[in-house]
Amino acid sequence: MITRTAITLGIICGLSLFGAFRATAQTEHTFEFNGVERTYFLDSPVEFNSGAALVFVLHGYGGTAWSMRNYSGWSALAESEGIMVCYPQGSLDIEDSPHWNANLGISASNDHGFLNALAQHLQTTYFLSPECTYSCGFSNGGYMSYSLACSHPETFRAVGSVTGSMSEFDFDNCNPEEAVPVIHFHGTADYVVNYNNGAGGNWGDEGVEEIMDLWTGMMGTTEMTETELPNLEEVDDSSVDFFRHHGAAGGQEFHHYRVNGGGHQWFGVWGNQDIQATELLWDFFESHCSGEFTGVEEAMATESALAFWNGEQVGILADCNLTAWDAQGRQIWHQKHATRGTRIDRGQLQGIMMLQAIGTNGQSIILRIH
Repeated sequence: MITRTAITLGIICGLSLFGAFRATAQTEHTFEFNGVERTYFLDSPVEFNSGAALVFVLHGYGGTAWSMRNYSGWSALAESEGIMVCYPQGSLDIEDSPHWNANLGISASNDHGFLNALAQHLQTTYFLSPECTYSCGFSNGGYMSYSLACSHPETFRAVGSVTGSMSEFDFDNCNPEEAVPVIHFHGTADYVVNYNNGAGGNWGDEGVEEIMDLWTGMMGTTEMTETELPNLEEVDDSSVDFFRHHGAAGGQEFHHYRVNGGGHQWFGVWGNQDIQATELLWDFFESHCSGEFTGVEEAMATESALAFWNGEQVGILADCNLTAWDAQGRQIWHQKHATRGTRIDRGQLQGIMMLQAIGTNGQSIILRIH
């Protein structure tokens, strides 16, 4: 039997008059489904409001929830954005490899039922928003997020995939009552899940454009814009084009970031550094949660008006407050009233992985320091 680690989540200490909870962040748990105890990690702010968003982040084939949590950068967003982030652990397939059974025919694991039940459990336990519950993942985790969008759109209200695709079964049979919004990142030099031909067999041989056509058709989008994003990091030998499909009667959108020359990578952590997949995923989910989507031009204008990181220093372009986190998602320091024109050199940023700037009118940007 899998048991909890010595670090366990404290019970919710109470509900304030304003609906705020306090809980211990960065914890591991077990959840029993169909008689089997399965584990998951949970990141939450020390204090969060009832009705907060819940994001599932799923590891890739052969991966672990722990590694997904460590490298993705979602821990810092949990604290800074006041959201709950869940990293479930996949079960073993016929090759004894951790996986998600996105109708792939490689195990009998009922991962659809497990993830749906776990989401409902977390919503009930922590009073999280059923309308702002999402799933995203890397590779096989992206496959599973697509599969959840097909089978449980009533629970997972938008999904994201980083280098993942759709199983052949899901592509042929996906017919949800509601097509939820989707954000998809993929490299054209991905030799694990090919941009044009998928991974083959039960893993599907449809390319990204065919998947995009499937979902935009189900959504009923009527407009598409294509934007060539700035090539901020020329040394990574890749660039990014952004495709926004919108105009659906139900408001759904399909966002695709095509990484030209990009491989099987979580962009912004390794590989292409022009975009930060984690931040864009949350921006997409948060836009859905607030009832609107932010165009890439508007998002980039907001960010560029507040702060920047050029690899050597952080530049403050407007008065703001700063908060810094290390690679484990721990807050290192907080500086109030950083003034416009302030420059922070690389030497002063040792040990910092992410830096958040919050402006005087509430706008926010998170800079990844690398």
